[in-house]
Amino acid sequence: MRNSIEIGAGALLCIALAMAGDALVAALRLPVPGAIIGLVVYLGWLTIGRGIGWSRRGAALLIRWIGAMIVPALVGLQAYAGALAGTALPLALLLVVTTLLTALATALLYRAAGGRG
Repeated sequence: MRNSIEIGAGALLCIALAMAGDALVAALRLPVPGAIIGLVVYLGWLTIGRGIGWSRRGAALLIRWIGAMIVPALVGLQAYAGALAGTALPLALLLVVTTLLTALATALLYRAAGGRG
């Protein structure tokens, strides 16, 4: 029972931080997705280590199910397939470049954190 409560509370904390980030972006008209601001706050909070280690299992649950959360947005893009057709090459290039940059950043952060493998 305690595990379920920790997982639920951790997931709710992550969602609350994302929503707070959305509210901040809307209030300040920032050009950054609110969820990114929430993620940065969560990362900072975890880095400081001030008593939210219990939320990691909830965050892991959200990461495990992220594919299911992204699918509705991707299906919604089908409505704009005609408008997106003219920009297929730049979009494909953007996806490839950002994927490679993300992989590089992940590898560098993993090494910097002392990871092995």
